[in-house]
Amino acid sequence: IPKVVDVPVLGQLLYQLNVNRFVVGMMARGHVYADPHWLTGERSREKRAVTHARGARHASIRFVSGRLDPCRSREQFLDAARRITVPALQLFAAQAPRKSRAEMQALAALDNIQTVQLAQGKLSFYEEFPEHAATAIADFLGDPRTD
Repeated sequence: IPKVVDVPVLGQLLYQLNVNRFVVGMMARGHVYADPHWLTGERSREKRAVTHARGARHASIRFVSGRLDPCRSREQFLDAARRITVPALQLFAAQAPRKSRAEMQALAALDNIQTVQLAQGKLSFYEEFPEHAATAIADFLGDPRTD
């Protein structure tokens, strides 16, 4: 798919079909935000503005298709994560999509990864519920203001 999106004109057309207001709204309501009304008005315009940046379609399709990932498999990713020797924190939301949540739970099973599963949110929980993400990060870092 990334090769098709790279083709001038055809690629631009396919990309625009996938980043129109309807499709972006459907994705946002489906797996990005817990509150279906969170991405409206100015927030929606700001999010969609990045889709008009020069070359945006190339990064976007590679992100969605997994082509930006340096690891080609879950096991390769987990092997890399096992080698982390400094404190590492993973945050994810309970309502994350099934496939994404499975990957995050696999990472959470590692002894060297501290994981906090937040009760609210989907993939962009840090935007929708920034106070919950900030508290979890501050706790991990040992912020005395959270004691």
